Amino acid sequence: MAELPQKFAALSEWDAWCLATETERNARRVKSSFEDISAFALAMEPHVEEICAHIDAAQAEGDLDAPTLNLFYLLLSLAEVAPAIESYDPEVEVVDGYESKLFAPEERHPLRPAI
Repeated sequence: MAELPQKFAALSEWDAWCLATETERNARRVKSSFEDISAFALAMEPHVEEICAHIDAAQAEGDLDAPTLNLFYLLLSLAEVAPAIESYDPEVEVVDGYESKLFAPEERHPLRPAI
């Protein structure tokens, strides 16, 4: 179970979405049902601004601890599922598109943004 900051404890039921890499997040989206990704997005949506403010404050203080990093990963997972919800309903993959596993990100690219 991934630990989240105390004020976001209500989101702890979604801790399986605390995934560190784009590859993991994409795989989870593709393996999940549309109902599951929709429920995750609905649970996250009301907290997005507060999550961003928390992460920004922690980063400004140089204190991006493990619970805050997990919260960041949760936010990235929301970004991963959003296009499917907005554009592919009721599918989780691109309709009439290429399989997402054909576009594997380079997780260790030297120009990848640091967290």
